[in-house]
Amino acid sequence: MSDTIRWGIASTGNISASMATALAGIDAAAVVAVGSRSQESADAFAAEHSIPAAHGSHADLCADPAVDVIYIGSPHSEHHDMTIEALDAGKHVLCEKAFALNRPDAEAMIAAAQRNERFLMEAMWSWFMPGWHDLRRRIEDGEIGEIVSIDANFGLRITDPDGRHRRLDIGGGALLDLGIYPLSIARFLLGEPTDVRALGRLTAGGADAAVAGSMLHESGAVTTFSTSLDAASDLTARVVGTSGLVEIHAPFWCPTAYTIVVDGERERVETPHRGLAHEAEHVMERIRGGHLESDVQTWNATLANMELMDEIRRQVGVFYPSEIG
Repeated sequence: MSDTIRWGIASTGNISASMATALAGIDAAAVVAVGSRSQESADAFAAEHSIPAAHGSHADLCADPAVDVIYIGSPHSEHHDMTIEALDAGKHVLCEKAFALNRPDAEAMIAAAQRNERFLMEAMWSWFMPGWHDLRRRIEDGEIGEIVSIDANFGLRITDPDGRHRRLDIGGGALLDLGIYPLSIARFLLGEPTDVRALGRLTAGGADAAVAGSMLHESGAVTTFSTSLDAASDLTARVVGTSGLVEIHAPFWCPTAYTIVVDGERERVETPHRGLAHEAEHVMERIRGGHLESDVQTWNATLANMELMDEIRRQVGVFYPSEIG
């Protein structure tokens, strides 16, 4: 493989547009193709982002010999089938979060990567944000003592009753799309929880409109999280330690600043970032190194997160049509 990694973009929604823009700013990346369910949509996306090839189906994108790795930005319900099809076609895959609808689907996707010896990663971009890594280093250095609690929230007012966020048939609901971020900061800083308790409110169609809960970690730290489709929250997070605390400024999942408070003294730390480019560069580095998975967003981390969200959905009472036999 040459130094340039050639990308294909699967789907033409907002997150795919953001990824295309991010990749355009990376010297060793080239977006060479886009795929959509319609040729018209693919053509429009290709024209907007100066992409040379536009395909009217995912199958055609997977068959394109010019593509090395495919970014999948489709609704959650399509991740399983689209990822496996791409891997079976010999492509590496970066699949948008939430990785799948549930852990069994995620396991099948990882098995396909192993079977085809192709790289696969969940696009949890927060785990590649410079601010998060800088903050974790300072916490591990003991600047706020031992973590006692973490609290994070992500609520948006999404009113369209027919939009993807409220459609259970395509994996809608607050948890997989928004709530995954409050869960992630706790897992990033404390590892996987040993217990979780959750409550929620469902839409008339059975999707989770609001979820809140708490998690206990092996260290004894307790984390709380909340997410909603009905109201906008302040989008911040707070880490409280035995000798200080950290306020992660909004939006906490891709912060440009955080503030450390110790003994009444406040230190604001600026943490600029380049959005989705950080995770894309990591993918390219791992592919060039011949790796099948990330050493940051590992397969085990993805599986543990899917299992955690499966349990939260079980407690709240959310089940996708594909899970009901």
